[in-house]
Amino acid sequence: MTPSLETTERFDKAYFDRYYRDPATRSATRDDAQRQADFITAYLRYLRVSIRHVVDIGCGLGHLLQALQAAMPRARMLGVDTSEYLCERFGWQYGSLPHYSPPRPFDLVICHDVVAYLDDDAAAGAIATLARATRKALFFAALTVEDLALCDRARTDTDVHLRPNEWYRHRLGRHFEAVGGGLWLKKPADAVIWSLDRR
Repeated sequence: MTPSLETTERFDKAYFDRYYRDPATRSATRDDAQRQADFITAYLRYLRVSIRHVVDIGCGLGHLLQALQAAMPRARMLGVDTSEYLCERFGWQYGSLPHYSPPRPFDLVICHDVVAYLDDDAAAGAIATLARATRKALFFAALTVEDLALCDRARTDTDVHLRPNEWYRHRLGRHFEAVGGGLWLKKPADAVIWSLDRR
């Protein structure tokens, strides 16, 4: 698949230098990725969801993927991104939601801050793609209208499609059961989920 002009130009070295490398402007650090990986690993272990194959679609610099690999040394990890720069620099597989066609369903799919860059039709298609790609669990995050009051706008790329939280929950809920903290289990969930842990 050929990258679009938008992804070639937007997600270049300068973009990742600003939002992920420069301490003065970055929105996230390796420590943030480590905390996310610790949470994901611990919660899935608590739910007794075993993970052997992981894909991070929109993996960026790969900080979360690397932290997950350290936490799950026996699991196979695949990084996918739409940035030509990143694919050449880190060897990620090129893939673009909603058109990504996974070779198989993965036990755990990561899709962190990707779907908000897509228009409504493409975003809905991306969620359907995520459902096809997921065998057990999805870790999903997207900037919503409700999040604007929480984020540091100087460090956050707000040039995205801002949607209400419920827009995502409605579409994700067709395929997944929310268990909190950005984690969703594929329906029908093969885990005990207490009622207060839902949504």
